[in-house]
Amino acid sequence: MTTKNNPRVIAIEEHFWDRELAATFSDGDSVRRRTPIIDRLYDYSELRIQEMDEAGIDFQVLSHGAPSAQRGDAETAVRLARNANDRLYDIVGAHPDRFAGLAALPTPDPVASVDELERCVTELGFKGAMVHGLTNGVFFDDKRFWPIFQKAQELDVPLYVHPATPHPAERGRQSQAP
Repeated sequence: MTTKNNPRVIAIEEHFWDRELAATFSDGDSVRRRTPIIDRLYDYSELRIQEMDEAGIDFQVLSHGAPSAQRGDAETAVRLARNANDRLYDIVGAHPDRFAGLAALPTPDPVASVDELERCVTELGFKGAMVHGLTNGVFFDDKRFWPIFQKAQELDVPLYVHPATPHPAERGRQSQAP
């Protein structure tokens, strides 16, 4: 119970990996290689909750780890994001007192992203969405993505724009600041 002297600790950047979506990552070596960190991305209950308790974390807002559904063709991204979000709904539903969700959006199809954001918020109870870096080399502030921002504003939910590997043209650039 939260009190003035004992506030509730909520962690908002807590990633998980959906096996179907993660299997498509082009850097598949990290997906296939078992490490304690990779194993934890696939743990949605016992170990995660035990470690939350040990760390004093009361609640986690789960979101799909990078690159999520920001790469690939539109049709595949739509299917993968929807499936991952449905499974995240099940994860949250198994422990609603410990987890909430941020949707994965299929940004290669901005119109489908608007629809998926609305579905995830209004039907699945998600708190917003997370987008990882570039969508097939295009920055998320590009005009084609503006309808996603408009839908988030309409729904009054956040879009968490997670940093990712910079565009190749930007890597190694030095700041022009004096």
